[in-house]
Amino acid sequence: MSNEEKPTDSLEQPATLPIRYGDESSGEILGDIKISNEVVGTIASMAAADVEGICSLVGRFSLGEMLGRKDVDKGVEVKIENNHVTLHVEVNVEYGVNIYDACHRIQRKVKDSVEEMTGLVVDRVNVDVRGIVVPQRESGERPKEKN
Repeated sequence: MSNEEKPTDSLEQPATLPIRYGDESSGEILGDIKISNEVVGTIASMAAADVEGICSLVGRFSLGEMLGRKDVDKGVEVKIENNHVTLHVEVNVEYGVNIYDACHRIQRKVKDSVEEMTGLVVDRVNVDVRGIVVPQRESGERPKEKN
């Protein structure tokens, strides 16, 4: 491919991020790599769900759920501009967990996972705690009822 035939970045597809691969100064451009916002969201949601004390991610109801599909990136909003990512994650935490520490662990885990797997730069991971979930007691640990 000559220097005059460089691929152009498409602004028509806001859901994908083109990343130029190769050394432009030497004229060796192998092509574009496009990573969709959904892929980044899936990486982020799986990383957040891996953090101890996080019960679930919270998100909007989707049509996919009505059709029986599981939205893996539910609860994660992704914004990508010029290879820089801002993520917004909504979670429920388990009762008794230090919320500040759990949220900090989410920020670190999500940032590290997205950067490692995509090569993008994560500028911010905003975490909203939407609720606290009280763990269910095991069947043998029912509270005693008063008569």
